[in-house]
Amino acid sequence: MTSDSRVLRYLAFSLMMVFAVVGSAFIIGETLADPGGTSGVLISLSWFAPMVALAVYALRRPETATKVLTVLAGVVALFVVLDAVLGIVPRDDVGPVGSIAVFAVAVVLGFLGLRRPFPAGLLLLLVGAANLAGAVATAGSEDGRPLGAALRGSSGAVAVPVLVIGGLFLLAALVEPERDRRKPPGTLKVPQA
Repeated sequence: MTSDSRVLRYLAFSLMMVFAVVGSAFIIGETLADPGGTSGVLISLSWFAPMVALAVYALRRPETATKVLTVLAGVVALFVVLDAVLGIVPRDDVGPVGSIAVFAVAVVLGFLGLRRPFPAGLLLLLVGAANLAGAVATAGSEDGRPLGAALRGSSGAVAVPVLVIGGLFLLAALVEPERDRRKPPGTLKVPQA
């Protein structure tokens, strides 16, 4: 791995970790305030625990995690768009379920990006674009919010960083030399005597 690729990977990962800590603290804090109590704790655990487990999985088994996370990212992207168009989850009563799902999957993809920057970057762009599309789809809904207001809400707060970080991971993959892209990570080069 070249130094440029390594710098870009770690920059993208560092940005994702800042985003993960700030976002998790905000989401958990809001959930503990409303609905609060046991419900707030259980709701927070419902997305936080799988996010942590999948992050560990992405670090330990990047080959198989890439396949699992591709399916998961596709399902989340489809859900976010369908929810925006069909109103599957009542956002005023339940909250921004789609944005939280995109957030949790994006954090996991950040861990995948350390070992597999190209698929992680593409999947981050997919879920970020889906969240952005959901914001655009709801911009003209019954509440009449303009597009700018939709992007300043939870959808924009999640979509914009996810798209930027996804772009950084893609850039890291593109500056990586071809020979490094073909060899699996962790492969040692044994000198021939």
